[in-house]
Amino acid sequence: MPTASPTGASAHAARRSTRAFGLIALVGAALAMLTSPAAFARSKAKAPPASTIELTSRLVRLDGGISDNLIQKAQKAVLEYNDQSHEPIWLVINSGGGSVEAGLVLIDTMRGLDSPVYCLVESKAYSMAAIILSFCDKRYALDHATIMLHEASYGTAGEDPTNRSRLDFLARYLDGLHVEIAKRLNMAPEKYRARIRDAWWLLASEAAKAGVVDAVATSLDYTELPVESTEEKTTTVLQETTHAVTALPPGQQIPKRRD
Repeated sequence: MPTASPTGASAHAARRSTRAFGLIALVGAALAMLTSPAAFARSKAKAPPASTIELTSRLVRLDGGISDNLIQKAQKAVLEYNDQSHEPIWLVINSGGGSVEAGLVLIDTMRGLDSPVYCLVESKAYSMAAIILSFCDKRYALDHATIMLHEASYGTAGEDPTNRSRLDFLARYLDGLHVEIAKRLNMAPEKYRARIRDAWWLLASEAAKAGVVDAVATSLDYTELPVESTEEKTTTVLQETTHAVTALPPGQQIPKRRD
């Protein structure tokens, strides 16, 4: 019966030891890569950004449907805040969307302000409310907020030539708007349209990863800002009026008053 020689057994044991050390070295290298500063930075970059934000009393709420009445109030408020100072103005959104025309009035007003406009999605920003969000200078969402962007829905009625003309206009109008929104979100228009084709629903963390919001607001602070008032001074000018008296002809006397 053949037996292993001492030399063969030693060589076999050496090979097993070499393989074991090789495996340990491989695992150690992998752990070193995972715990290296560069790998740690990459893992942090994949996580949605979080932030502490500071709300101020320069705040406008968009609660409920986007309508002419709601937007008129918001427009008045942002214009008044902008007239007071050029500190940031906060929009707090909790809206399921609404009128595109009304929402664009607020967006155009925001573009004409000297004050930057920051936005916080409190609960939801869908449809037109999400479009208003995309045009703000800084965008945040609370942890359980949701956001949705989609293609517009519209219809028309009447004579065929008129309908064709209106539909062509609406297509051009909305195509241009979608290009603007995609640019605000740093996305190619084609990629953006593909995302919203069947409605693009986003959790706050997903919105942060996609760049729809800048960060998820993990904590809130609030500051009451003083209102700057301008005192108007009124100067009253007294005007002295001189009445000319005509001289009487020689010999004529002023008649005496009758008692």
